[in-house]
Amino acid sequence: MALKKIAYVILLISLFVFASCQQEEPTIITCADDEILVDGVCEKVVIKTDFEKTFDAMENLDNYTLTVTIQQFATVYEIEMKVDDDKSSFMMDDQTHFYQKNGTQVDHYFPVGEGYRKETVNQSSQGQSFHFFNDLEASWFQEVSGKYFLQADYNDDVALFFQSEFPGSTVSNLELVVGDTHFSQIIFNVTVGEIMYQFSMTITAIGQTDVVLPTL
Repeated sequence: MALKKIAYVILLISLFVFASCQQEEPTIITCADDEILVDGVCEKVVIKTDFEKTFDAMENLDNYTLTVTIQQFATVYEIEMKVDDDKSSFMMDDQTHFYQKNGTQVDHYFPVGEGYRKETVNQSSQGQSFHFFNDLEASWFQEVSGKYFLQADYNDDVALFFQSEFPGSTVSNLELVVGDTHFSQIIFNVTVGEIMYQFSMTITAIGQTDVVLPTL
């Protein structure tokens, strides 16, 4: 009897060990054709076009030169803005202002006589309307013969950026020219009353722009 009990106990132990060694059958997750498995969850694959990828590249752009040409009839104005990480410059009418981010504030270097002075301001609004391209969306544009034009429904969205300089203005005929990886040019018209200004914004020297603050 004792041997039979021992054999029974050994059998129970063997069954317990055998059962504990068994692995549960893995759960097979099948994703749709336009999905991939990420950490056990099916997620939809987002395939972006080259045009859409340029918008992503512009979001991280922190070194470039922006040249703005404004033409009104035979009169042409030119503005040059440079961005070099936390430093920037704004040149118009042969005068250049410099800016440097300093925490939540901005150091503004402005020309005085033959030199410069510095003041600290809360933020710099100089030329910010010309950086509206950071808020453009790829879905706003329509491709026509290899060119990208802003759909008329979004003209008012762009016009909002110019209300401080051109109150009551409207925007039309905006064309976006795309380079290999970034925007290279933005061409459009701004109309105020009966006067139309032709704008051409050209982005160059990406990753090669150097802003040197003036010596006080």
